[in-house]
Amino acid sequence: MVTNLPPQAEAQYKKVIASKSKEEKLENLKIFLSMIPEHKGTEKLRAQVKRQISRLQEEIILEKKRRSTRQVVFDKGESSILTTIMTKDKSLLHDFLFRTRLFKEESVLESLNELKPLSAPFEDINISLMPVSMSLIESRRYSLIQTILFKSDLILVLLGETDPYEEYRLTKEMLSRFGIYIASKNSTAVFNPLKAGGITIVNKSKFLGEDEIRKFLSEHGYESGIVNLSEYTSLYTLESSIRGLQRRSFLMLFEGDFEETRLAYELKVPPECVVKTETFLQGDFLKKVFEASEIIRVYLKPPSATLPSEKPMLVNAGITVGELASRIHGGLYESLKYARLWRGGFKSTPLRVSPSFKLMDKDVVELRTR
Repeated sequence: MVTNLPPQAEAQYKKVIASKSKEEKLENLKIFLSMIPEHKGTEKLRAQVKRQISRLQEEIILEKKRRSTRQVVFDKGESSILTTIMTKDKSLLHDFLFRTRLFKEESVLESLNELKPLSAPFEDINISLMPVSMSLIESRRYSLIQTILFKSDLILVLLGETDPYEEYRLTKEMLSRFGIYIASKNSTAVFNPLKAGGITIVNKSKFLGEDEIRKFLSEHGYESGIVNLSEYTSLYTLESSIRGLQRRSFLMLFEGDFEETRLAYELKVPPECVVKTETFLQGDFLKKVFEASEIIRVYLKPPSATLPSEKPMLVNAGITVGELASRIHGGLYESLKYARLWRGGFKSTPLRVSPSFKLMDKDVVELRTR
């Protein structure tokens, strides 16, 4: 490696060497390439890095093709909320599932060893818990784990009391390999790159300063664009958004005597996302999981029917009537005029609402078209 590289590039090259997977190495190489100045003295190095990137991309594509030939069957069900429980320590997973008092010992052991969900009824739906340890992710069950993560509505991250900071870092690193990042709705970012005009920052975050944002974007090759922040946007959520990773709702449950608010601040996550494990397991565990999933139940009533459907449709919290119609069928949204809505029970007086009306859990909806 040439000796006249910037310190940031040399530090990035160390990350390339320390990469634990081809996907991680490819991402680190791309960042390293963007940090190498373009002049005669670095031509050979840039060419070498580009060849490494090309070779890695080909190898990753071939491996994905080989994986895709294996049939991966996993269906969480239309009336189920899937919660993946992740941790570094498999024994911590076992202890946590046992403390929920929902499952028999043999069922817990089978789930831990064979990657099978544990399902429990919650009112008129099911909540499935899928325990996933880091040792499983390092095994050859990559495709199945990826399918599970993409279908998850919520990710619970269990942090041990020894070093929760390092465990959180490893969890984020693992999930990024599957194209996923964990963040609340209060910790998101939207970046729109532009050809000119510099960096414009909209709104403020408690975790990021404007100089830090501009430096980060410049290091990744962006000199112009609009960054829209939320209250708790961190560098992690900004980077994940730029990389196009998929967001998942999450909670971090921790052991030990850490103070919740301080731990949340040090991990740069919203305070409501960090809860002591003992506290979370008190009371109605399944209700807490349901509320953390940011999923609501909507009951559809066709205009010709006298009663709404018995089984709910599970949708994201904050969805509007129009978005619900679009999810059911694109043509239904185009012809939607208004909706009749029952809130607080089907026997209540229906409201007439517009397509922009936001729905809540247990709403009954009758869509009316032109």
